[in-house]
Amino acid sequence: MELIYHDESFDLNSIEYPLKDIHIIDNYLSSELHHWVDTTLHTSNIWSKTNLVKGRSPTGLPHHELWGATMMNQNSYPHAHEELNDWLGAKCIAEWLNSKLQMDFGFKWERFQYMGLNSQTQGLHGTTHSDCDNNDEWNLSFLYYTNKFWEKHWGGPLRIYDEMQQGLHGRDNHIKNHQVAEIEFKANRLVMFDGRTPHGADAPTPEARYMSRKSIVVRGDEIRLVKDKGEFFKPCQQ
Repeated sequence: MELIYHDESFDLNSIEYPLKDIHIIDNYLSSELHHWVDTTLHTSNIWSKTNLVKGRSPTGLPHHELWGATMMNQNSYPHAHEELNDWLGAKCIAEWLNSKLQMDFGFKWERFQYMGLNSQTQGLHGTTHSDCDNNDEWNLSFLYYTNKFWEKHWGGPLRIYDEMQQGLHGRDNHIKNHQVAEIEFKANRLVMFDGRTPHGADAPTPEARYMSRKSIVVRGDEIRLVKDKGEFFKPCQQ
């Protein structure tokens, strides 16, 4: 597995698929679109502290709990979640971004899974997890980092592992013994990868103070590559 950096989006038909590497596209959106996305989502009222990962602890407490919101899932696809009733806000972003990703990278969702928001402040480390079942080799996962600005020493990297871990207990040893790659958190960065890959995101460092590490998660269990991009456009009604 390699980390491959790109200056712009590319057609998935041009590389070997299913994905073997992690692809990183910096400055994915124009500055105007990037700022529109971040400002609109940041000021939206859809956030809640319910994005938790439950474990098998006898206490019943979650492994982690992040700020988040569901934008689209397999029940609402291809339209954004009914609760996102502000068309000029989160709903507009969800449907626009979903279409843009498919057109930019030349694929269609066959089994869409989820689009949502994550927000971490200091102390809210994400647990190690994967996005889909090991049998779904034609899956695809994206992470888009919406922040307008981020200092490197504020931390928040995405960590890639060679095996899973339950919860946050023993996290330092897990990083030491099983981390295979680390991807810096950067504003306006898009990360594309095989969702079966174990991964987890660090919380910001204390130096970030009140700053949130914000991302949009988009993933599906199966895609179909599209060779004729005319398929993305509906014919005009006569």
